[in-house]
Amino acid sequence: MAIRAKCHRCGDQEFRVESDSIFRLAVPWLSSLLQREVEYACTACGEVRQWSSTLFNLGDGHRSISLRPPSDVDVVKNKHSQVAHRTSGREFISIGYPAVFREGENVLFPTSEGNVQDATVVDRYGDPDLMAEFAEEYLRQFRTLMPTGRLPGNLKEVMPALLLLVTATELAVKAFWIRSEKPLKASHSLVDLYEELDPDHKQEVERRFAGAESNFVLSNLGADSPKVTHILQLYSQTYGGESSVYMDVRYYAEPATKLHSGSNLVKGHTPYPIFLPDVVRALIDTYWFFSGPNRLRRLGGEVLEGVRESGNDNHGEWGLIPSSLGLVVVSVPQKAGMDAKGEDLKVYEGFKQSHPTNLTADWMYGGNTLLFYRDGGREFPDGKQVIGGLECRVWSNGRMGLHPRELNSLADALEAAGSSAESIGRLTLGQ
Repeated sequence: MAIRAKCHRCGDQEFRVESDSIFRLAVPWLSSLLQREVEYACTACGEVRQWSSTLFNLGDGHRSISLRPPSDVDVVKNKHSQVAHRTSGREFISIGYPAVFREGENVLFPTSEGNVQDATVVDRYGDPDLMAEFAEEYLRQFRTLMPTGRLPGNLKEVMPALLLLVTATELAVKAFWIRSEKPLKASHSLVDLYEELDPDHKQEVERRFAGAESNFVLSNLGADSPKVTHILQLYSQTYGGESSVYMDVRYYAEPATKLHSGSNLVKGHTPYPIFLPDVVRALIDTYWFFSGPNRLRRLGGEVLEGVRESGNDNHGEWGLIPSSLGLVVVSVPQKAGMDAKGEDLKVYEGFKQSHPTNLTADWMYGGNTLLFYRDGGREFPDGKQVIGGLECRVWSNGRMGLHPRELNSLADALEAAGSSAESIGRLTLGQ
């Protein structure tokens, strides 16, 4: 079958099927998968234009892969296997590994470790939302691994689940730190990390933890409920403060001389999780409660994830309608605001002097600089404009793309002093 496509060398051309192969993946966790790979070549120059790959699942009954003895006529080839799967929306996962296969059998046997990636990018500011998502996943996996409906057979059976739970706790707390952009403490003490959180955040965590089922029952019985810091302390200091669960779940069986006592030691103080899962749940839920999008929604903002107007000059995972918050945003492209040396052009400097604002964004916006203003109740036309000689794009009622970091900064600015926040200037064009 031939298709029409654009060749990099020849332009619009007819492409023929160069190869159409079915491969089996001889990776223990992927051995029930078949991969179809189709390679197309330009009929004019022979250049490969397209490589398509489709996965099929044979089911659990086809996991085993047999290998016949080698033959003198076998032809063994090398190949880099790359399989990808679109999970939902724009998300996908890709796994690749170097492999060899016997021609005619097409079973891809790995020759080294593979790699997995989903195009996640972490920039210089970190990704606190991703940290919270990791915490959520570790908490879910803890519940899968924790022996349920029976006593554990031994301590070893508890340790993998405990490791995931303590890791989830640390990730959840550190998500707050990264989002606040405070210098991150070089500490694994859950108490120390938690105590440094903003008072409003800790108060909300305590409120949510107090409403958990285990604490709710205690309250109805008239008994005192444990506090978050009390629970965290049990995991932060074990064996008289000489160790912590962070260390214990990794190095439990190391020599007792690693501790101050140096004597024989029955490690009888390993916590058995009862309340900590509820603490982690409260931390994660509080983190999202104070996220930029949710705070802006509580202020009346119209912001949606994955929904923004199309265009090469619109970037970000979230789409915000600025006028819903009484704002207007001026987006200045790099060529209009900066010269070849990276210095501001005079027309751009003049615009900023005439229309000052302290709330701007320029990281990961395709070279654009976003200037945020209050609209003063006035409607501004959306689209590309020239204002005082400056080429720009005005965002008012359109859904402008923003990253989570800017949504957090915007929420901070709007909450700082209500409607009179001084960090956001007022745009007064034509007045």
